[in-house]
Amino acid sequence: MFERLAPGTAEGPLLSIRSATGHGWGEHGPKPQWLLDRQKIHEAAIKRYAASLSALIAVFIIIHWIRVLRRSFTRDIPGLTSAGHAMLVVVYVTFNIAFTVYGIEDYSRPTTWSSRLGWMATGNMVLVVFLALKNTPLALLTPYSYEQLNGLHQIAGYTTVIQSIAHGVIYVVYFAHAGRWETIHEDIVIVAYVLLAALFVSAMAGLILKRFNYESFYIVHVLCFIVIVITLGLHRPKIDPDKVLIATLLIAALWVSDRLIRFGRHVYNAVNNSATIYPLPDGGTRIAFKKPLPRARPGKHCYVWLPQIRAFETHPFTIVSDEPLELIINTYSGFTRDLHKFAVSKPGAMLKASLEGPYGTIPDPMSYDKVVLVAGGAGATFTFGLAADMLRRMNETSTQRIDFIWAVRKHDNLSWFTQHLNNIRTHVHASKVALKVHLTSMPVSSSTDRDSNPQSGDRSGKAGYSLPTSPTSPFEKETGCPLSPSIPSPGILREDPEKDANT
Repeated sequence: MFERLAPGTAEGPLLSIRSATGHGWGEHGPKPQWLLDRQKIHEAAIKRYAASLSALIAVFIIIHWIRVLRRSFTRDIPGLTSAGHAMLVVVYVTFNIAFTVYGIEDYSRPTTWSSRLGWMATGNMVLVVFLALKNTPLALLTPYSYEQLNGLHQIAGYTTVIQSIAHGVIYVVYFAHAGRWETIHEDIVIVAYVLLAALFVSAMAGLILKRFNYESFYIVHVLCFIVIVITLGLHRPKIDPDKVLIATLLIAALWVSDRLIRFGRHVYNAVNNSATIYPLPDGGTRIAFKKPLPRARPGKHCYVWLPQIRAFETHPFTIVSDEPLELIINTYSGFTRDLHKFAVSKPGAMLKASLEGPYGTIPDPMSYDKVVLVAGGAGATFTFGLAADMLRRMNETSTQRIDFIWAVRKHDNLSWFTQHLNNIRTHVHASKVALKVHLTSMPVSSSTDRDSNPQSGDRSGKAGYSLPTSPTSPFEKETGCPLSPSIPSPGILREDPEKDANT
């Protein structure tokens, strides 16, 4: 046992505090206040310490489950980008249902439901426009660019159309049953009919016309949007009392500001800029621009304006090279068809041009040990650009490896990327690239060729997979550039209908 003295006070003598095994402080009297305060501080400290340890453990648990969920959410879902996007859609639809019924006291009044649906449609319209912005703030705050948000934009758009139509139908039916025909013929109601028609046409254009002619769909879509904004403003033209006009002005401001930003970029990039057009075999077109595009990187895309081809249209294309800025374009219909016809008629012609962008967000390939790039035909625009960007960012200590697999139909398609293939072949880090080029459609060789290369298959032309055994590979014949020993000779892939049928 031991004894010590606690400090005394002016009112009394020193207090003897005794302690023994199994006994606490203050055995022979009440604890002094300073001891009670100290105990509270100790208790608070140990509680915070325990909470900190629990938080540290929770961080490891959360990180683990984030990884698990991330793997689950990145799985493909038919019609959606990933399982994560599917979950986001489910949450969005749930929010719409919940807030449609939130706060409604009398479920038996149709006008209450109609009014709420009108408000929900207005709020969703703001979201639709926000998700459609090319210069969306989400591209800076999240890893998603506008094209990756397009699926959500469409879902929000269809939701808006459904809510708007339900809003109008319920009101018209209610007033018609009540015999209030004069109400449904008022000016603010008549413009609502135009508004609903524009919403319906826009939705149908997205469902049907977009599949057949994108340029026509885009024109209809923009014109319908302008009609929607104007008629929505006329439908609810006063800020007080319902304040719907505030949402209408916000919608217009978002769209106009995005257009002004894009127009300003086009004006800036048009100054002292031009594009040189070259035709490529089998319907390809190469465009090289005089002026670089700020922040451009291979793999991203930009909008191109060539007024001599289409004066009032801009079209997005993937950047294959940024020094100088170069695009490789396949021919389909509309703008690309007219562009290729012009290139064939005037090869090497220099046109007035402008660019706007760049857009697109992709994971940083340098954060992976091995990157496998697979492309077919003109789709190699993206993969060649990505590979070139990776090689440019590598240094002597880089350990990344690139597997590049490119399948093309004809020999002619190889010349589309002759320069880029050669750049990969001669790059200082070429040993880190495994390049494989497959030709899926080969002309039937002559008897002389078959005699000189007996391993190329039988005379029926129905060979399986084979590699050229001649000293000069098809790639070298096409490009005039010998392949580096570090890059495998391109494989030749021949289709064998009988073999496929028997496997």
